[in-house]
Amino acid sequence: MERRVIAIVGSTASGKSEIAFRLAKVLDTEVISADSRQIYKELKLGTVKPPENYLNEIKHYFIDHISISEKYDVGKYVKEAKNVIENLHQRNKIPIIVGGTGLYINALLYGLFEGPSASEEIRYKLEKDFKERGIDFLLYKLKDVDPITYEKIDKNNPRRIIRALEVYYLKGIPISSLHVKTVKPEYEKYVFGLKWDRKILYERINMRVDMIIESGLIDEVKNLVKIFGRDNQIIIETVGYKEILGFLEGKLTFNETIELIKRNTRRYAKRQMTWFRKNKEIVWLEITSNSEMDSVIQKILQTISEGKSYENKNKNSLGAGFLG
Repeated sequence: MERRVIAIVGSTASGKSEIAFRLAKVLDTEVISADSRQIYKELKLGTVKPPENYLNEIKHYFIDHISISEKYDVGKYVKEAKNVIENLHQRNKIPIIVGGTGLYINALLYGLFEGPSASEEIRYKLEKDFKERGIDFLLYKLKDVDPITYEKIDKNNPRRIIRALEVYYLKGIPISSLHVKTVKPEYEKYVFGLKWDRKILYERINMRVDMIIESGLIDEVKNLVKIFGRDNQIIIETVGYKEILGFLEGKLTFNETIELIKRNTRRYAKRQMTWFRKNKEIVWLEITSNSEMDSVIQKILQTISEGKSYENKNKNSLGAGFLG
């Protein structure tokens, strides 16, 4: 069997988990999650992991994989995920990769950027600046030395901002000017993106936030703080959790907290789509309601059965459009 992989990408609340689950059942295969928050065992409600019946019926990798007390990065993820892909290929199965973390998706499918080694001295100073002067100060510095990265970077992720500044101070050039290591494609890739009308997607996000609050997210955050402390980086960098921290500390009212979570989740979804739109290999599948999921599955199966991967499309000069 060819070394094929299927990737389902898109924003939060776009239905990726359902598509991946149903596709895995049809193809008799397994699912590899590419979500940098669902990977943590303790983050339950706020990360909206696939439902238990999905996890029981189809093997999902990298769901509840590690603890928020452990160190984990994209390099470890790629190494472990490639082992899973290899195992599935040996069993004549096509891996289905699903997630909204663009960094994980890109690193796994296209190769991992190898920047300079970390500098403890520089990292310590930048982390000190973050604690004492806040994330806006770091962003001001990044905009000055690397405006390209400033425009693209997740402005709510201090670790990535610190890393971008660290690379600049180590190399004397912006991280955006360093070339990503090019690698020979390891797999024949079929990459599908789920695209919703923005208004409908935002309604889905708002409903999801209401659902996780009603399910007990506030109590979950309370328990996490008791066990891991207020300064756990994963908690304070995760949408939904960081806003509730503000509520628990009396900085926000309940209604303000809910609205802030909805707003930040919508902004996160927008950043996800901005990231994925840059990938010209993605076949975008438009959805306007849950009733169209069957049609989406059929289009994916049709594309795969006809062998219309991005590589084959270019090789055979099939012209624009995968689905015809």
